[in-house]
Amino acid sequence: MSVNPTGRPNRVYDKGERRYKHAGLTSEAEIVFEHDNPKRAIGKCPNNIHRTEREALLEKAIPASLGDRDLAVPKSLFVVHKGVIYEAQTSDGGTSYHAYPFHGRLKGRLIKALRAMPTCIGYEKEFDDWVKAHIEAEGSWK
Repeated sequence: MSVNPTGRPNRVYDKGERRYKHAGLTSEAEIVFEHDNPKRAIGKCPNNIHRTEREALLEKAIPASLGDRDLAVPKSLFVVHKGVIYEAQTSDGGTSYHAYPFHGRLKGRLIKALRAMPTCIGYEKEFDDWVKAHIEAEGSWK
């Protein structure tokens, strides 16, 4: 396992074999809702993000608050790509992560940190539009 300059192991993107739930068919990120459950949002990734770009985004991602849990690695990471908020989750204790466009509740301070990310520069309008359409803010972020 390689290590980055901070001494932390590099984060590895792993879509997973036969995992198609978050695979989009277009070059745009989107949120779709299950036909039988309109409250169940599914983030669909653009079909044109190269593996090296996904891994670079993972390296820049910031962890969500762990709350009162005592974990060695974050279960969820967040990053912005072209104005879209992505959540990356690990299912193997932080060895690898799988990301998808995020729809749901986020703390205001996390939204503010995401908007300030270098990956958001030049896409602030798209970011604001994504937040308005897909994020329920907990607290102020502006």
